[in-house]
Amino acid sequence: MPNTKVTVLMSVYNGEKYLREAVDSILNQTYKDFEFIIINDGSTDKTLKILNSYNDPRIKIISNKKNIGLTRSLNKGLSIAKGEYIARQDANDISMPERLEKQVDFLKRNKAVGLIGTYSCIINEKGRILYKRKSPLGNEDISKKLIRGNVFAHGSVMFRKFLLEKVGAYREEFKTSQDYDLWLRFIEITKAFRTSEFLYKWRLLPDSISATKRMQQEKYASLALDLAKERKDHGKDTLQKARETGEEIDLNLLFKEKRIAKDQCIINSYDFWAKSLIKTNNFEEFRIFFFLLLKKNPFRLKTWFLLILVLFKPFKITGIFLFRITKKIVKTFLKLKGNSR
Repeated sequence: MPNTKVTVLMSVYNGEKYLREAVDSILNQTYKDFEFIIINDGSTDKTLKILNSYNDPRIKIISNKKNIGLTRSLNKGLSIAKGEYIARQDANDISMPERLEKQVDFLKRNKAVGLIGTYSCIINEKGRILYKRKSPLGNEDISKKLIRGNVFAHGSVMFRKFLLEKVGAYREEFKTSQDYDLWLRFIEITKAFRTSEFLYKWRLLPDSISATKRMQQEKYASLALDLAKERKDHGKDTLQKARETGEEIDLNLLFKEKRIAKDQCIINSYDFWAKSLIKTNNFEEFRIFFFLLLKKNPFRLKTWFLLILVLFKPFKITGIFLFRITKKIVKTFLKLKGNSR
């Protein structure tokens, strides 16, 4: 396929449960001019058997002899990609049928934009929509938000391949948040945009909210931001300079110490999802995260505030009012208690 317009890139490790659904969502796209590079990253389940069951000339399967991780696997795929545009797809997720068509059309009409994402629906293990995630659309808003955190679902993006020649590919020092680091480098030389249509379904799995994973993501996301600030102030960051000189960098020296405890990290994660589910009236799913929060710390006042919001959701103003009043009472009580010592 010498004149392929799009390369769809996926890496999968032991993803048998949702893999067929993810692959089918790409093969059933209304846009047909693409190659589909799938990296089987040393899977030990039925992943390879599922991939080999397809007889579609657009699919190119590369199997790693051992698991080398997402970052290195993606770079392996990028090194052989023939497409003018690179579209990511994750092995647990689903692309809506018109996703590629709409993203390609936008990039064709907007030459100044190099990176485009979509609105995403967050789904559970059974595919039920938990809530719809809206984020900034235009380049100015996206650029402002990106310096505070990642606003793109990794699997939802499409970007121009030539950008990699200017800023480099995914940096293999990043075990996670490798996409965030790349987007921060992209917006220094191109514009970013997001379609206002829900063209991607991102699956929320137990591992997505694990304490270990959340702490690792926070650590690497913080590093990505620190390096972006270095480039803004000095033109190049520490990793870029080290690559030029051949110097070996001890990554642990670059990480800022995070004093957040493991339990606090998982509580923050549960709290985020609980609040998101309240907003979309998914009270059944909210209940799961509410009890997870209680299990972690039954005396945490913010958890009970969430329950107040749910109970008074039909009376939105009353719920918010009670929330704020209760919060003020507790703060006042704690302050008086402190002064009485």
